[in-house]
Amino acid sequence: MAKFTKAQSASIANALNASVKAVIDEASKLAVQRETFEKEELARSNKALYAILTKVHTLFNKAVAENCIKEVAKAMREQLKLRGVKVQSNTPALTVFVRFVFNSDRKRAYNYASTLMAAIDEGVKPVNLAAFIEGKNGVEECKKQYKMSEDRKKRIEAVANAGVEVIDMLKMMPATETIKLPNASVDFKDGAEFAFIVARSIGKGAFELLRAVPTSTKALQTAAVKELAKDFIHCAEKAATEMKNNKVKDTTDKAVKSMTAKSAAKMTMKELEAA
Repeated sequence: MAKFTKAQSASIANALNASVKAVIDEASKLAVQRETFEKEELARSNKALYAILTKVHTLFNKAVAENCIKEVAKAMREQLKLRGVKVQSNTPALTVFVRFVFNSDRKRAYNYASTLMAAIDEGVKPVNLAAFIEGKNGVEECKKQYKMSEDRKKRIEAVANAGVEVIDMLKMMPATETIKLPNASVDFKDGAEFAFIVARSIGKGAFELLRAVPTSTKALQTAAVKELAKDFIHCAEKAATEMKNNKVKDTTDKAVKSMTAKSAAKMTMKELEAA
């Protein structure tokens, strides 16, 4: 690892401080521009809004490129605190930039930050930001699509994790029944471990087994495991909801039996009606 002299370290620190100051100064100018935008442009045209968001995007990229994003975000957070704007420790740095410039409430800051995050996720450059937002039918739609995308990512990850558990369960699960199909043989390819039987459902949980699929592939297995994983998650969520509802009902029942004016005042209509 390279070692720096005191003079070199001081020079690096000064350069970093200069970068931090430069970004903060530019962000402060944007904040003034934002005030003008809100006070003078009563219509709050999308064009003006997108222009400011483009500059926020550019400024954020600059702080990242100059390796002072941590210091800038910290400085912005401290200044927001002085303005009376509380920023949680788990707030994304990009949202801090948005709140610093717009001095807005959480919901509005979330909408703007989600729009910028969606653009960054798709590799959109600042110069193309306005076209990107317009192509998504505005900030609100941009935010909705980004949130849906995040939820979908989490769902895909959950299914993938559950799929690993499903395969382990299938390997250890005792057979319901052992059957023999005439003239049936299965060729396993691509590392597939399970065979697949075509069955006809006749209702009430009964099936007529027809034929074995002659070739079992990893793709076929993956598709089947994915559906089992989805069902696994659904059953787990259903059980968790039932457990939570039972727990709430038990707590409500106990509260009703020992109800006082003080406890009743804190109960919701829903809790009273369910009791």
